[in-house]
Amino acid sequence: MPPIVKLVLILALVAAGVVLYGRIVGRRDSERTRSGLTEAVRAEVSREISAGHKINAIKLYRDATGVPLADAKKTIDTWFVPGVGPGVRDAASSWTEGRLTGEARMRISELVAGDRRDDAMRLYAEATGASSSEAQAIIRSWDTTQNY
Repeated sequence: MPPIVKLVLILALVAAGVVLYGRIVGRRDSERTRSGLTEAVRAEVSREISAGHKINAIKLYRDATGVPLADAKKTIDTWFVPGVGPGVRDAASSWTEGRLTGEARMRISELVAGDRRDDAMRLYAEATGASSSEAQAIIRSWDTTQNY
């Protein structure tokens, strides 16, 4: 057998061994107990995102949940940080652009203050033509002390 064929076979066997070892070790890791997404973990992830430490946030999320890296990255990319997300900017612009009337703004603030966020989201969507996901992001960060 030519030496190049022997080399290719040896490399293939080493690669197969590495893959098998990784799968076996990976299975053991998944048996580890996870704390889950407690309020403390959520708060810590939000602090890391707010501080611009996205990699640390992904690590915290994975440690708590055990999800694969790709899923954790997708989750952290869409993680909502109260008072910082798109809602604050969009709520202010919808008011200044005239899409949201003063009466609607006051009613939404009343609903948010009364912990009726679902009704507030529906009202915002109807008043501005926003999608339900946009309305949800805006109402999540709605600050009743702001004059949007």
